[in-house]
Amino acid sequence: NALIEKGWACEPKFYSDATHDELFKEISETCKGYICRINPGVYDGVTQSKLDGMLNELVKKGIKGMSSAEAMQKMGAKDALVKIKDLECGLSCTAAYYDMKELKANFPKTVASGDTRVLKQNRGSQGEGIWVCKLAEGEEKKITDDGVCPDDTLLDLQEAFDDHKEQQTLGDFMKFCQKYLDGENGQLVDQKFLPRIVEGEVRVFMIGEKPVELIHKKPAEGGISATMSSGAKYVKYPPDDQKFTLLMSKFKADVPNLMKTLNLEGQPLPLIWTSDFILGPKAADGQDTFFVGEFNCSCVGIKKQLDRAADVAEAVTKTCS
Repeated sequence: NALIEKGWACEPKFYSDATHDELFKEISETCKGYICRINPGVYDGVTQSKLDGMLNELVKKGIKGMSSAEAMQKMGAKDALVKIKDLECGLSCTAAYYDMKELKANFPKTVASGDTRVLKQNRGSQGEGIWVCKLAEGEEKKITDDGVCPDDTLLDLQEAFDDHKEQQTLGDFMKFCQKYLDGENGQLVDQKFLPRIVEGEVRVFMIGEKPVELIHKKPAEGGISATMSSGAKYVKYPPDDQKFTLLMSKFKADVPNLMKTLNLEGQPLPLIWTSDFILGPKAADGQDTFFVGEFNCSCVGIKKQLDRAADVAEAVTKTCS
């Protein structure tokens, strides 16, 4: 309705594989853009790859995708953190593994570096398969002269999903991680662990290029997970709150380069999207630093913030004009 009030034609369409050809023809011939509100998943009568193919093909024909399937996949994938590692919001020590050979070649070196590491699988949204990894006490003596941990090195592990802790040898843990590498879009991202995660994450809620809200997600006492299901508390702030001046100034500098950095050059910023930041070390002047932990543009919504409908409509018209 906010778009209609601005003088634009806008109507809902319901996708199924049976309507694929009809919808593709109608959108490609009559529309300047589409707003996709189909969250990737399993639905009766919907083949995800067929839907994704249609959305991406429409973009190739010059239709503005908000967001395209390609954008949702590349921004949502954990290896986006590797692509942004040289931006202000990225961690330069980030690596990605796409098979067991890569994991075995590099992870025994990064875990031997002295840093606590965090391994993140590509799938899941509640902390499943996100592991904080460090050498167990006394295990540093096993590090070889060329800076590698052998397979029998004991690791202390904690999973973000439920904050449980356990120990495994490096070799057993890498075998365990095979499941995160298997299947479509299997991958693991390896980063230095930022210990201030216990202070929470800051979510920047974006509509196009405009930040509209900051949400501090603070984990339950003793935990590292910032999901509501784990007991985290959420506090909202305006985007110009002085506590986050450094965060926002650096992120605003990165945003114009973001799509190109993610190999999405030529595509618009997502219509509604979020970026979750983890606190880093204090800067020299005492301000907090922040680094991106993940992006999300797969059906982020405003159903509890309908006052933002005008902002969404403004972003759509700017993208499609």
